[in-house]
Amino acid sequence: GTTDKHEDVEISKRAAESDLLVYINVNLVAMDGGHKSVAIGLAGYRSLKHHHNVDTMMHSRSYMDPRPGHSAIADSATRMGRLIAANGLTVFQIETTLNAETFPKNLGFLNKREWEWSAYDQGLMMAARKANQIAPPRARREFYRRVEAPYKLTGINAGEVEAVHERTLENLHRQQLVEVQGQTDVLVLGLPYISPYNVNSIMNPILVHCLGLGYLFNMYRNMPIVKPGGVVIMYHPVPWEFHQIHHPSYVDFFEEVLAETTDPSTIESKYEERYATDPWYTHLYRTSHSYHGVHPFYMWYWGAHGRDHAGDVIFVGGDPKSVARLGYRAAGSFRDALEMAKDTVGSSPSITYFHAPPIMIADVV
Repeated sequence: GTTDKHEDVEISKRAAESDLLVYINVNLVAMDGGHKSVAIGLAGYRSLKHHHNVDTMMHSRSYMDPRPGHSAIADSATRMGRLIAANGLTVFQIETTLNAETFPKNLGFLNKREWEWSAYDQGLMMAARKANQIAPPRARREFYRRVEAPYKLTGINAGEVEAVHERTLENLHRQQLVEVQGQTDVLVLGLPYISPYNVNSIMNPILVHCLGLGYLFNMYRNMPIVKPGGVVIMYHPVPWEFHQIHHPSYVDFFEEVLAETTDPSTIESKYEERYATDPWYTHLYRTSHSYHGVHPFYMWYWGAHGRDHAGDVIFVGGDPKSVARLGYRAAGSFRDALEMAKDTVGSSPSITYFHAPPIMIADVV
């Protein structure tokens, strides 16, 4: 059907024709779950176009704040989900929440604040850092791929979608909300080795962009942590490297599209439809282990709000060629990055470091 905002709603035929649809998830962040689970998770491209687009991303005050009027993508998912329910599909929603125990004992120091480290923790950190520096990329990925988080459940709620999600959000906010007084001139982010889209794969430059400016930048309520026109400094090597099986359209997006423009609106209007309907990408998506042809576009749009908000984006330790292709700047050290930031925020800026893990939401007041 179609919502009152003229959004096409279509989901998997097998799900739509079922008497009962049971959905179960892990809600790591507030953006997960709710109506997004079925209305977006089981949707086709015709539906996704209505919210996975530049305009929607630019008009979301925060992707991680699902309160009405704060996230355009959450509002769209709610309209779609309610239409699905009104058309007779019964969804039994099971949502779970986890604690913040991200790393096992041998990397347990990463679960703590640095001033809480014991001498033993400091030794583990030094050894891990040295091993990380000397190991080749493939060995590092294989090591981290084998890391199993010792998470424990903090809640299970089941029943009607909206009632369940309300309790899920209460659980998440109790654990993740951290009050932050005011905005900062410079936001510093250390990007982890994994995102939702490189499990058992490679964190390519487009996914780095999405993780930094799409996810971590948006880990806030009310207002961004960094002031409008401020500087975002991120730590990541940003290698010019792709998994050819998992991310084939990413390779072409990076080498063809971004070589011409990094502007999200231009990219959307000029290239999206061609990649989304390309028969070879569609074949690989259906028969191999590849993401859909349109997927890198969504990852680029996801960072559009953060990219537009920041006056400058600098990667410490990033491959200069990869970083330049993304439209950002590379620095050899944090000191160099601050020197580069002077042009934007002056010589005495306020600096805020967003510490992750654990997953948290900055409640900026």
